[in-house]
Amino acid sequence: MATKRIAVLGGPRCGKTTLIQHLYVEMKIAGLNAGYALEYSTEYLKDKGMIETISEQYGIYLGQKKLEDELSTFDYALTDYATFVPYVYGRFMLGTKTRTKKEIQILKDLYCLAIEDIQNYDMIVYVPREFGYIQDGVRWQDEDIAIQIDEAILNFLRSENINYVEVKGSTKERAKNILDLLEVDYKETPQLNDEEK
Repeated sequence: MATKRIAVLGGPRCGKTTLIQHLYVEMKIAGLNAGYALEYSTEYLKDKGMIETISEQYGIYLGQKKLEDELSTFDYALTDYATFVPYVYGRFMLGTKTRTKKEIQILKDLYCLAIEDIQNYDMIVYVPREFGYIQDGVRWQDEDIAIQIDEAILNFLRSENINYVEVKGSTKERAKNILDLLEVDYKETPQLNDEEK
């Protein structure tokens, strides 16, 4: 079967990574050929520090694309990001400031890549912020900025008329919802408790 690509989106610290890892374990237990790629920008932040220029978003795009391309051998490819998200972050970074010609060109390039890549995802899942916000020492955003990023992602999905589903509840409930939408026949694994959400 062709690889089914599932991207889980939302701003920082909304539970994306925990959901992807839980979903991956449930799929493996169900005997499915699944792989996952975590958000490249998290590793970038750990290694190189805060993202300060929009040109770095292009590097993040390339890093994320490489990770996701490596999942083409799996039936199901999960990610807690998507290659079109660097455009959303790039636009957010520039905000209302006057843009240089270089920044405008990079933003245009990121937009073109975003529009081209959107069609590669079979399911786009939006995760709302339900569990509060705790600084993790890696991400630079505070809760107010995280909420603004949530809105920027949603605004992009809506303005580009992109089909997405919103999943709510505990990590276990979110995972079950996604598996139901994928029409995956599975038995819930009681050992995968939901203490951390």
